[in-house]
Amino acid sequence: MSKVSKLRELTTKPATPEHQEEFDKQTSDEADDRSFCLLLSAMLENNLDRAIDHWIADDEEDLRKSLYEQDGLLATFARKISFAIVTGIVGPVSRENLRLIRHVRNAFAHAKRPITFATPEVAKICGDLVRINIFDPPEEPDQEPNLLPRKRFEVVCNETMIRLSALRASRYCSGTTTG
Repeated sequence: MSKVSKLRELTTKPATPEHQEEFDKQTSDEADDRSFCLLLSAMLENNLDRAIDHWIADDEEDLRKSLYEQDGLLATFARKISFAIVTGIVGPVSRENLRLIRHVRNAFAHAKRPITFATPEVAKICGDLVRINIFDPPEEPDQEPNLLPRKRFEVVCNETMIRLSALRASRYCSGTTTG
């Protein structure tokens, strides 16, 4: 296996609880905006991967690997979002949130100038993120229009991760794959 293949494989290995603790430290309030955005987005994408894996079925490792490899159907965040939409893993609100989060993530990853959540273009997009229900039975979340852009980004990412985890749990418990 080549060095590049090994590095690429590293990006698909699941995190352990110890890894999650380190992610949490690196996404604390003290983290700079660029690192915060990239890590939180990566955590969200990893949660989306697990939800998709559950939809595909855990016993199909060869299929899973081919889907996520470099040129595979699920090789990019954008493709994973599209797949989640088509399969009903996410609904219309999460669909739009994921699209916006992906664009913010890409801006932080590729901007050639300094960028923060206070950058007007970023702040405007974050203002369009919509909080989602994470309760069962459903409860309308308070949209808190005065949340700062970074905090709104964080809250929406976390709520989306919670919903994706709940979806996986409910499918596991019920044995269904309906969204």
